[in-house]
Amino acid sequence: MPNKKMRILIADEHHVQLMQIEKMLNQMGYYRIAPVQSFVELLSIVQSALEPFHLLIANTDLATHAGVDLTRFCGESPQIQHALLYETQYVMVPAVPANQRKSVSVCLPRLPDADALQTFMQIIDSPVVIGQLESPASSTRAHAKRRINRIETVFSRH
Repeated sequence: MPNKKMRILIADEHHVQLMQIEKMLNQMGYYRIAPVQSFVELLSIVQSALEPFHLLIANTDLATHAGVDLTRFCGESPQIQHALLYETQYVMVPAVPANQRKSVSVCLPRLPDADALQTFMQIIDSPVVIGQLESPASSTRAHAKRRINRIETVFSRH
């Protein structure tokens, strides 16, 4: 089930590609999406964001035209947790081990198709378990422990 609170930023100079990606995300249940068509807009939104974006999906050409290495920009920005970058060129999202999913960045050779985007969203939108619940059959101290130990999901960069 998709995280309805996930904030997604899409950046591409080509309006048709922006809309295609947004439509695929909507079909997967993601709706908190901000599309931009220039690096200036991208930079402005990232710098003024009150909360980090969970995901940036962007065409690297957008930043290249502005003289910026988008991969480096994403890695250095605390306002971007994950990045799915593509170039204007059948796309396969590489496997990412669970212990390396805190901040995932992938660069694709062209616009992601629905399968590639679905696979990437499953990688980054799977909750990380912080604690564990006590079983109801535990000792009398279980009630106090249950109030402390609970499952939380983490979407912030560490």
